[in-house]
Amino acid sequence: MESTAIYRKPNKWIAAVLGLFIQPAGMLYVARPGWAAAYFALALIIVLGNVFVLRDRELAGNAIALLVAIICAIHAYRLARDSRVLRRPWYSRWYGLVGIVAAFAALVFGIRAFLFEPFRFQSGAMAPSIEPRTHLIVRKWGYGNYGTYGIHVMTTGMSSEVQRWDIVVFEYPENTALSYAMRVVGLPGDRISYYNKRLKINEEEVQIRRIADYVHKDRAIPSPQYLERLGDHEHAILIEREAPAAVPIVRAFPFRERCAYTAEGLSCRVPEGHYFVLGDNRDNSSDSRTWGFVPAINIIGKVQYILQ
Repeated sequence: MESTAIYRKPNKWIAAVLGLFIQPAGMLYVARPGWAAAYFALALIIVLGNVFVLRDRELAGNAIALLVAIICAIHAYRLARDSRVLRRPWYSRWYGLVGIVAAFAALVFGIRAFLFEPFRFQSGAMAPSIEPRTHLIVRKWGYGNYGTYGIHVMTTGMSSEVQRWDIVVFEYPENTALSYAMRVVGLPGDRISYYNKRLKINEEEVQIRRIADYVHKDRAIPSPQYLERLGDHEHAILIEREAPAAVPIVRAFPFRERCAYTAEGLSCRVPEGHYFVLGDNRDNSSDSRTWGFVPAINIIGKVQYILQ
């Protein structure tokens, strides 16, 4: 004879707690897979809404998520209290719930660690390409630096080529716990010069063309905006006319001897296995001009999507 445990009604307080913190799990516990799918879809809608609609209103997004959690907790409590299910399916038992949650967590962890990971870019250093508080989706496979949630999984050789003008997310060389996003300007072996706010790569000057001023969301004074072009690639940059040409603060960094600084700017030879990165907001960016080159092993991945 089968154990009477499979006929036991779900505990209403366990259902409420699960519904508050893990809404789909709360519905599975009370044997309502349809409601579990509905709350899961609602959670995805809230996440997407926070990214695309409520990007600058985090408090509103958090309030909506909390309201849904409270509603689900009450809903799960009532379903457990009024349950008339004689035989609880496997997914409503503790081992089924643990297995489902663990499998889902492992799937999310694997995707974030090895394939794609979202980042929140707080700085204005990459304006106008990336505005402050923008969400980025970064492709990680092939760049050899795998991990997520602060957990480093493994390091392998880089199989995806970093190309000039790519926007990459990387571990900040002075503190690898921090992640930055910048544009790759110099590849290994390149000669990078930035004098009087004009960029040269291997002695070839990158052409710029003035376009309409960039209007900041957080300040009234616009910034002069230019299109920077080399070959078939072009992107927008900001240059403040009144800002000095010299790099204001230069730190000690590996291969510092490969750079020469003057009152008009700097010139660097990029070492092997390293990259030279710049922010598109040239006069409001702390980048390779200040703290040096980015080692290849620090690169997390390439920015695939910018969710402005």
